[in-house]
Amino acid sequence: MSSSNLSMEPELRKELPEDMYKFTKKLKKASSLIRMISPDYIFAPVAGAVPLVDMLYIVDRKFPLNDVEYLPNSSRFRNRTELMERWYKNFYKEKNISSKTKIICLDEVLSGSSSVVGYRQFLNSINNLAKEKSREFTNEVEAYDYHLKRLRKNIDYKIVGFSEQGYDRNPSFRKLITKGIARTVDFKEIPTIDNVAMNTIRFKEDGKNIQGRVVYSPEVERFDITPQYLNLLQSIASHVGADPRNVSPTNFSKIQEGMYRSLN
Repeated sequence: MSSSNLSMEPELRKELPEDMYKFTKKLKKASSLIRMISPDYIFAPVAGAVPLVDMLYIVDRKFPLNDVEYLPNSSRFRNRTELMERWYKNFYKEKNISSKTKIICLDEVLSGSSSVVGYRQFLNSINNLAKEKSREFTNEVEAYDYHLKRLRKNIDYKIVGFSEQGYDRNPSFRKLITKGIARTVDFKEIPTIDNVAMNTIRFKEDGKNIQGRVVYSPEVERFDITPQYLNLLQSIASHVGADPRNVSPTNFSKIQEGMYRSLN
């Protein structure tokens, strides 16, 4: 296995779920939930949500691929906080969000801690955006309070978690569920979680952290479609009545676009 992988020690998992019928049924349930919320943007953290988007597009050919935005929300990246601050800053500049906006963040959920981090990053981005909008006003504090209140009202951020059974949930994640910010679709098993062979992206190495583990830059070195991953996508297609010969990973250009947003 190449050293240019996002996860150095992926958990050994089966290539296909034991019950593909139930697995695809859960994917359809997640797709229906997304449709019900009807988001303007769908956030997909590259460490885990890339295969989720591919699978959702197979079970729902009307899944809005063009609305997906890929972000480098992973502890495997060096300076993750800085990357995400830059990503959000450029995202808000590009999209010019000033009216009602619905955002869904797709995420793998074991404990739910990564979803909590992602939500806190979002809140921080709103604070930063409010500060930026307030700089030209005489009473900056008053302007900040006004813009922050308006942004919180206008931008609706929800989490749709693809959760695997058998793990204790992070207390903070449970609070997000209670508040209605997070919703989960519970799977018996999700073969893509922490499995490099089930993610197409290979990033450039950026040295090692203090624990001696390799960390990465959000620069895509290459895309790698493994036989295991293609087999999974084709199996899903077979179970939902799609032609297995016509399925493949999606949105390579949008993934690159998302990573450039955190680098510029």
